[in-house]
This record gives sequence, C-alpha cells and structure tokens, in this order.
Amino acid sequence: MTHPDAVSERRADRVPFALLAYAAALALFLIVPPFLGSKVGPPQWFTLQEAADLFTPVVVLPLAWAVLDLAGGLSRRGAVAFLLLAVVWVEAHGIHLAANAIGDAFDKSVREGFYATPAGALDYWLDEVLSHWLWHAAYLGLAVMILWHGRRLAPDVGRSAWATAALAGFVYGVVFFIVTVEGGTAALGIPASIAFLAWSGYLTLRGPSSRSVVTFFLVASVATLVGTAVWAAINGWTLPGFYDAGLL
Repeated sequence: MTHPDAVSERRADRVPFALLAYAAALALFLIVPPFLGSKVGPPQWFTLQEAADLFTPVVVLPLAWAVLDLAGGLSRRGAVAFLLLAVVWVEAHGIHLAANAIGDAFDKSVREGFYATPAGALDYWLDEVLSHWLWHAAYLGLAVMILWHGRRLAPDVGRSAWATAALAGFVYGVVFFIVTVEGGTAALGIPASIAFLAWSGYLTLRGPSSRSVVTFFLVASVATLVGTAVWAAINGWTLPGFYDAGLL
C-alpha cells in the first residue's frame, strides 16, 4: 500500500509543470487572439479572435484548479472562493468578448465616431473599464489563492523543478505586465506585483529551500515590475496601451 505522504509528494512534484501549463495557457489565450483578425462568420464580423476567446475560461480556469489541487487541494470554503472568482472571471471575460467584438466591427477611421455616441460610450465602458477591472481582480484573486495554498509545499527536489517554476513565473509575469498595461489596470497590477514580490520574497528568505509556487510568484512579480518600468521609461514615464502606441 502506498503511503499517503508519498502520494502527496508525487502530487507536489507535478506543481511546477502545472504552473507552466497555466502560464502557457494564459499567454496563448490572452496574447495571441488580438492578432487573429480573420473573419469566420456569419455573422460577418465574427472573427478568429472571438472564436479563440470562447475557449479562454474553458482552458485557463481548470488549469488554475489543477494547480490548487496539486498544491494540497481546497477546503469547502476554498472551493467556494474559487467558484466565486471563476464566476467573476467568466462574467468579465464574456462582457469583454462581446463589447470588444462590437467595437472592432467598425473600421478604425470611424471607430472613434462610434465611441462618441451614447451606444458607443456604453460599449467602450463595458469593454475597457468594467470588464478589465473585474477580470483582472479575479485574475489576482486566483493568484492569491495559489500562493496561499502553495506556500506550505515541501521544498523542491532538483534544479529542474526550480527551473520549470521559474520559467512559468517569467511567462506569467510578462503576460500580467502586458495585460494590465493594455487593459488600463496598471493601478491594480503594480501594487499587486509589489505585494507579491514582498510576500514571495519573505517566504523565500524564511523557507528552508525553494518551493515551486513561491519561486513562481517571485520571478513573476519581478518580470511584471521590470517590464512595466521599462515600458514607462520608453514612453516618458507614462503607461500607454500597446494599441495606443501603435504596436497592435
């Protein structure tokens, strides 16, 4: 009969790979779709971006659950908290998908004119304000849950686990930098990244050795803050979205 501690250790050993899968899914589904402009309707303006976005929560949220499950699982209260965050994520993502698609249906030459109308102003607010802030708040809520549950994992065995967690953290941090800058939520992302840096740094100094989840957030917060600082320096210490800067 397999000892329960051995089973728990095997599950913990899979956490770095689960973190990498989670970070890779965020990169794939949050960064790539805006470049998929080909129309696949009907309706006429239903594009590959909207088609891909339909799968974002379907892929990303189960991977977040897998990380939490491998990191020790959730209590009943933890499961309720995850469910509430998942609901907010899906709600905000759905608002963003629909409102963004409507705005994109207008050519760039007339889009600003549309946004100047009452209907356009509502569409813009739903897309660029409400959905982004709700979505990114849920994004951070999941991060808090992952670090909270993963902080007690056993130390990693071998450099490969550390390297995998560090790579996952770098990808996650770059994605979070891009998403909060483009989404106009840097006022949320910067303080949160500083808090995660302090929290994960404290756990690193206090812990006996490297732990994958702690390493993940330590690297991620550094990547987000460095990316934000470099982008601000390039743009005269402002944080324009990448679309406004002409990169999208």
